[in-house]
Amino acid sequence: MTGRSTLAFRYLWRQKMRTGFVVATYVAAVTVTLLLTSAIVGTEQTFVGEINQLGVTWIYVEPGTGSSAPIYPLTVQDAQAIQKNVSHLTSVAPIMIDGLSVNSASWGKSLEDITGTNGSVQSIFKYSVEAGSFNLSWDGNTTAPVPVVAGYNIWTSHHLSVGQVLPASVVTLTASGGGATPINLVVTGLLAPRGSLAGTNLDDALFTPIAALEKLTNSIALTYIFVSASSSDYVASVTSQITSLVTQLHGGYTDFTVLSEQSWVSFVHDQLNQFTSIISLVEATLLMLSSMSVFVVMTMAVKDRRRVIGAMRAIGAHRSDIMGQFLLEASMMSVAGIVIGVLLGTFVAGYLKAHAGGFYSYLLTNPVDLGAYFGELIGILWGVGFLFSMVPAYQASRLEAVEALAQL
Repeated sequence: MTGRSTLAFRYLWRQKMRTGFVVATYVAAVTVTLLLTSAIVGTEQTFVGEINQLGVTWIYVEPGTGSSAPIYPLTVQDAQAIQKNVSHLTSVAPIMIDGLSVNSASWGKSLEDITGTNGSVQSIFKYSVEAGSFNLSWDGNTTAPVPVVAGYNIWTSHHLSVGQVLPASVVTLTASGGGATPINLVVTGLLAPRGSLAGTNLDDALFTPIAALEKLTNSIALTYIFVSASSSDYVASVTSQITSLVTQLHGGYTDFTVLSEQSWVSFVHDQLNQFTSIISLVEATLLMLSSMSVFVVMTMAVKDRRRVIGAMRAIGAHRSDIMGQFLLEASMMSVAGIVIGVLLGTFVAGYLKAHAGGFYSYLLTNPVDLGAYFGELIGILWGVGFLFSMVPAYQASRLEAVEALAQL
């Protein structure tokens, strides 16, 4: 440690309260900013990564638009019309999630929502079957077991096997609107681990034929339709054809939304940008507080050390030496706060990700993963604090020996 650094450390140590105040403001600013930024960046990376796992040929149709509810529901007939009339398609999967869950007293808890679909969802979502098959054919006979294909988390946690029949005395399908419909289920397939999509854990899915779910819920409304184009070159054409066809089927109303991989990524960006402006305001507020703390503390330090400054000037110290001394002290405080803030933010992010789950699972726990965001954060925090400390440092350097000593 150089003589100047040693002197700076001694001054900071003597003024523990002031030094601690500056360091604490920087720690708070860095920790909060790091957590907020890692949440936004982590969420974006997670969602975009999950979307990209589906490839670039899929297209998503959902009822309603960003500004209005649907006039007509999406139906299986819409999906069938798309399959029949739209060119350059490989798969069409109507999907219904209607608030039904499989309840089992013997399992001790309810399974997640049961999903009605067809076999095409396997190729679109890139499911692989570990045992059995993705057979969702159904003859409409509710007295016979209805086939289900179980996601990895479900069949492993409940020890399901292919061909196992879950009798009506054990399992009921309970609609959100009330009432329970006892029905037998037979396990026809067990899925390998798949992971998440847009925050939904696909390993918690339990698939059944969509016709069976329509009958059990007495509903024809689909949650969405997934479509796979035969090539990425046809995505734009397929999207246009679907929009034109479904608009015609819905009486001329475009009361639905069609998204492709690229438009979905843009949608994620747009949604997160709404939060970014709020987060930027919080970060700017914290930045100003930490910078003002440096300014106030360094101004007080200059006032308290006028005798020392006068003595230094009297023995020949240059203005640059005095200014550099105060800037060094300000930098030491800000760097200490930044380092502690990075360590604390990393620890808190890791703890929340490991124990809190939910939204916190998207947190990035390594600041380096923030890339340019991390460097920009550190650079701005240190730079603005350095600029704020230049004012009192400059004032100190302009004091003359006689003036400084005469005012004491």
